Amino acid sequence: MIHIAFIMPDPALVKVVHEAWALYEKLFGKRPDMQYTVDCELQPDVVVSRHYDADVIVSRGGTAAGLKARNVLTPVVEIPITSSDMAASIRLALSKHGKMPIGVVGTINTIRSVYFMKKEFPVTVKPYPTASVNIRDLIDGMERAVADGCRLILAGHRTCDYCEKHGIPAGLIYSSVESVFLAIIEAMRCAGVSQVEKQNSLIFRAAVEHMFEGIIAVDKDNMIRTFNPAAAELLGRKAEDYIGQPVQRALPEGRLSAILLGNQSYTNEIVRINGNNCVLNCAIMNHDGKRLGTLVTFQAAQSITNAESRLRDRLRVSGHVARYHFDDILGESPAIHTAIYQARRFARVDSNILLMGETGTGKELFAQSIHNESDRAHGPFVAVNCAAIPENLMESELFGYEGGAFTGASKTGKEGLFEAAHEGTIFLDEVSEIPLALQSRLLRVIQEREVRRVGANRVIPINVRIICATNRDLLDMIRQGRFREDLYYRLKVLSVQLPPLRERDGDMALIMQHYLTYYAHKFGKDQITLSPEAAARVAAYRWPGNIREIRNISEQLAVLSESELITGADVAMVLPASQIDRKPTVLENNDDPTLSALQKRQIMEVLSRAKSRKEAAEMLGISKTTLWRKCKELGLE
Repeated sequence: MIHIAFIMPDPALVKVVHEAWALYEKLFGKRPDMQYTVDCELQPDVVVSRHYDADVIVSRGGTAAGLKARNVLTPVVEIPITSSDMAASIRLALSKHGKMPIGVVGTINTIRSVYFMKKEFPVTVKPYPTASVNIRDLIDGMERAVADGCRLILAGHRTCDYCEKHGIPAGLIYSSVESVFLAIIEAMRCAGVSQVEKQNSLIFRAAVEHMFEGIIAVDKDNMIRTFNPAAAELLGRKAEDYIGQPVQRALPEGRLSAILLGNQSYTNEIVRINGNNCVLNCAIMNHDGKRLGTLVTFQAAQSITNAESRLRDRLRVSGHVARYHFDDILGESPAIHTAIYQARRFARVDSNILLMGETGTGKELFAQSIHNESDRAHGPFVAVNCAAIPENLMESELFGYEGGAFTGASKTGKEGLFEAAHEGTIFLDEVSEIPLALQSRLLRVIQEREVRRVGANRVIPINVRIICATNRDLLDMIRQGRFREDLYYRLKVLSVQLPPLRERDGDMALIMQHYLTYYAHKFGKDQITLSPEAAARVAAYRWPGNIREIRNISEQLAVLSESELITGADVAMVLPASQIDRKPTVLENNDDPTLSALQKRQIMEVLSRAKSRKEAAEMLGISKTTLWRKCKELGLE
């Protein structure tokens, strides 16, 4: 329903509104979703309270200016006072009071048409603009007109009332049906815009009301505009007790009130609200350099503590136990055998290890295997995904905290993950995601082999073996200033480069067959086997997702399979054609000695044309590592 409120201080104009509305309905038809009301009220505050639910307010002259100055949220459409309206008002006043000089008094938006009038009148007509619709300004304008020799005043309703009480001839400036009709057209346009804005406002309000955090927003005049149920619950009162009230009146003196009335932003400020410690954030809202208001969000510290506890519990579920061994790593390719060989040798010593490789190459599998092969196999294996811990929790999560170290902290304190890994291994996965500010703290822990909990004065010795993993180029991050060089060399005492699946010749089909057997058993199916054609297609695929991708594809094939044999067509259906790696067949067979000379000639020819080993590997359709191995085997080093 569209509601338009007409504010017409003079009863004579009410009839004009009804006539204009009837004309609108005659031309455009009656609309059941549209209604209007007419009010003769003068005071803007009363108008706002009476018509708070209106989509548009229509008024004219000083009344419209007063409503706009009041900065009401409802759009205000002004009825234009045209030259025709002014001329008709002058003629009516002259016919009623006789020929005498006329002074037109009012705000500029009321009397502006006088400046554009070209019609000649039998008397002098002069404009006397006023600063506002305040009665004192209107009286001042009238007195200037009288002092200037004007014997007849033409003005708005309030000035005419004053003149009548003091015996001064006066006439009212009227609006025609046409002017009100034009205002109705504009009001309809504004109502459509207003309805869209109200719909958006309802969506925003629903979002705010369903937030778990308390939200309070005040405007530039420090009036409370937003106050959601969560804020009302924390303050122990109803939201309607606050909305529309000034901060000074609605909220008692205290830190919350001072923050809302101030001009400073805050992050994680501890505030006592209704007997509870709350964590508060405050933002000053500005636009084009002007302050629009202040937004405050706050939450009970206890709820944050509970969330932290749940997060810590989830992070520790997968830690403390290493399930995998090197025998669990599938593959017969030289690349994976080399990686396993290095990792087994490194497991015998206690030095830090950095595992490098793409996502899905099995870095945690290697980390667990190293732990289980080492002298620390009896100790805990604590796995930490550094990318999964929020930055503001990472320090207390890794190093622990003392009781009462911060608001909401456990009274007994909490051990960190480094302490939990004492006498065992800590695996820092995605170590590149540790914030730069915390890297210096980690470096000290590695150097000193001791941790200091947040808020503690004492240090705790630890005996921990550190294994890190990353899929990022840490040297490039060092060049960018995002990773400490000294920490890099502390972590990379020993390193293992895990090969991507596309460089593990012959392993793809082996691994897929393993997972097909696993999923066939899981889904209650008979044994599922890859056909030679399917195995060839699997080997030709580049596997950008590595082991995770081959496992997912295997599960998909196991679900879709309706027979015991996976065909090449079955594999082609689930693999993107864009990732097929068409390798020259001459390089696929390493066992046939009759091909050695042909392989050697082919590689030499490509090397002579290529600008680098990397480009040569791309031309041959193999990896740079495979090319290096081939050159070594064929004596081309």
